[in-house]
Amino acid sequence: MEKKMDKDNLINQIYDYLTQEVSEHYKTKELLSRELYQDQKEKDRKVKDVSDQNRIYQIRKVFSPLDFEEETKKEDNMVDTSELDARIRSRKKEIQEEEDKIHMLSGYLKGLEENYFVSSTGNQSEDEIIPFLPAFWKLIEHVKAVHPDVRINYKKTDDLSDVLLHLSFLKGFYAVIRFMLYEIGVYVINIETYIDEDKTLIRFQMKPKIPGDISIFKNKKYTLDKELTKEFSIVRWKTNSVIIQALMK
Repeated sequence: MEKKMDKDNLINQIYDYLTQEVSEHYKTKELLSRELYQDQKEKDRKVKDVSDQNRIYQIRKVFSPLDFEEETKKEDNMVDTSELDARIRSRKKEIQEEEDKIHMLSGYLKGLEENYFVSSTGNQSEDEIIPFLPAFWKLIEHVKAVHPDVRINYKKTDDLSDVLLHLSFLKGFYAVIRFMLYEIGVYVINIETYIDEDKTLIRFQMKPKIPGDISIFKNKKYTLDKELTKEFSIVRWKTNSVIIQALMK
């Protein structure tokens, strides 16, 4: 028993470490993305300023009686964006490196969740079935412990159900939690359960942080939708509320 507890503690420490590492890489990626956006915005502004100046010059050239030196004027209005271009390329490369690290670490986390945490919900053998509700409550408790900064509200019930835990649900659950915590940034997750003997409906109502770009936020819905498994569906996707539900039979 003591050996089993030592193993559990070690696995939990590894999971917490990997979770923290993923979180840090997401923060770095977000910072780099903001810097990339500012660099691109500055480049666009410089190019637009010169374009406007050249347009004004062409108008003045046509209507003004003065003799303008066109070649000299064009030379003076050439914009140098080489430094910004170099920074933009560097930012894109760094963002890709962070995404690669996130993908790799997320794979490790997914392996732990699928191969260890579920099997440790009891003393079942590999061939034994796993009731859904006890395993689900254990998963939620673990997510809440790993992310104390996120308010996760739920009411654990003793209702019984014949629904079993399947790998498909785990994959979808992992996709939802990872995406909403790291890609969207939610600070409240309210969980409601509707339990029947032969089916269980889980409803996740989440409050996201105010997005910097509404269009990017809307597009992320389609990104998450591609990662969801058959049990999950997006019911609502608004800047003040996101609702995702999972139906298990």
